[in-house]
Amino acid sequence: MELRLYFELFWQRLWLILLGIIVAGGVAYVISRNTPPTYRASAHLLINLAPDTAANEARLMQIGARLATTYQELIQKRPVLEETIRRLDLPYTPQQLQQRLTVSSPQDSQLLIVNIEDKDPEQAALIANTLVEVFTDQTQAIQTIRYGEAIANWELALQEAAELVESLQTELEALDELDGSASASQEALISFQLTQARTNYGDIVRQLQTLRIAQMRETDNIIVVESAVPNDRPVRPRVMNNTLLAAIVGGMLALGVVFLVDYLDDTVKTPEQVTQLTQLPTLGAIASSSVEKGGDIELITQRLPRSPISEAYRSIRTNLSFAAIDEGLHSLVITSAFPSEGKSTTATNLAIVMAQAAGNVILVDADLRRPRQHQSFQVANNQGLTRALLDSASPVTTYLQETAVPGLRLLTSGAPPPNPAELLNSQRMRHLIAELEAEATIVIFDAPPLLSVTDAAILGGYLDGVLLVMNTGKTREGALLQALENLLKTNSTVLGVVMNRAPVGRVGYYYYQYSDYQETAESGQRRRLAHRWLPDWLGRSQ
Repeated sequence: MELRLYFELFWQRLWLILLGIIVAGGVAYVISRNTPPTYRASAHLLINLAPDTAANEARLMQIGARLATTYQELIQKRPVLEETIRRLDLPYTPQQLQQRLTVSSPQDSQLLIVNIEDKDPEQAALIANTLVEVFTDQTQAIQTIRYGEAIANWELALQEAAELVESLQTELEALDELDGSASASQEALISFQLTQARTNYGDIVRQLQTLRIAQMRETDNIIVVESAVPNDRPVRPRVMNNTLLAAIVGGMLALGVVFLVDYLDDTVKTPEQVTQLTQLPTLGAIASSSVEKGGDIELITQRLPRSPISEAYRSIRTNLSFAAIDEGLHSLVITSAFPSEGKSTTATNLAIVMAQAAGNVILVDADLRRPRQHQSFQVANNQGLTRALLDSASPVTTYLQETAVPGLRLLTSGAPPPNPAELLNSQRMRHLIAELEAEATIVIFDAPPLLSVTDAAILGGYLDGVLLVMNTGKTREGALLQALENLLKTNSTVLGVVMNRAPVGRVGYYYYQYSDYQETAESGQRRRLAHRWLPDWLGRSQ
């Protein structure tokens, strides 16, 4: 049952959901179409571990992944960004460039993916490649610090050794040009020194090579696997994706608003709510129609006897006969919680359909403050209930007026009294009710609203039953409960509730569930009697 109610709510508010979808999708489309495109360029780097890293293969992969994660953070630091801006003379601050930069590393890999976004695809590729170049240079410079001083010392020593060899070589060549004038001992000494210098030079070269090899074996290597190239396809805005996503979000928000409003709405809209709140049956539902909006629904059961609304009143008549099947129903008061909920119209049309079925029905306008029945039947209101209450010598039939409906007589309200509640609560009123019940098959009283005055509650204690009329989707739960409480205080027998102005989309369900209005009166009665004796689940399935 709850699922059906949710579906009905969804169907009734479908226009709002569609509006949310259209508005959100349209706004997203317009914004996306007017947003300048953004392009992305990507460069891929491979992190090679130092050859002398001692670990097994699995450990090497783990170390490489961690190193890639470390480099992922380092490439976004200020030194790399500032140098990139300096080399390209970019009009960005390091913070602005960092916002355009994203660096990722696939899980369990030694790859780094450097992404740059820019309005110009060419510039995006240039920034990405320059950023990678700067990062590579700075990383290599950091890693060479460990061996840098030693290598620099050996390079200085190598330079000095080379200068010494060159100097001795020049001196020896100068002795040879003297044509033997130099002593043999002097030439032998220089030759010996030259040999020693050359040996020392070779040792320094070997030491320098050993240091450089050690540096290479213990230094990680960054390789550019794929340089960034301009991409003519923008990554943002994605017009269709944004439009579809916004439409979905708009629809979900509208749906949420629908359910939130329904959750916060404490008006009574379904027979299930009526039963759950009051433990009373819903005896019928009167559809809202254009006839009612035109203000000409008072005598619809006489003017349009075959209309669905007239059938609804007949189903209420049938349901009332079963609601009081044990005690019998000779007098009935019709009221509501507030004014303008349709209690007078219900009283009028219910009296007409009862007169059409059985005849000899009396309708009493007991609303002594705002009478309306004389207007509906277009009769005079100079003598009515108030005069009948004061004139105990004359029979009540003296004040009854015939109507255009055969079998229906009307007792209008009469002149407005200063004390309506006292008149209705008088002993004379009880005698008058007894006279009316003896005169007619059923007497229907149109009483004022319960939450405005106490008249209806007073009458309810004297009559056989009370029919409570509510405005579907307008009457609040608290008002309905308060009206019922007022009736129970006077020991009134509340027979059920009539849901007036029910939405057309729901009326079909109400008719089927509570009235079976398309069937004849006889077949409807047979079905209801069968439902009385069949199990609930079987009765519902038929």
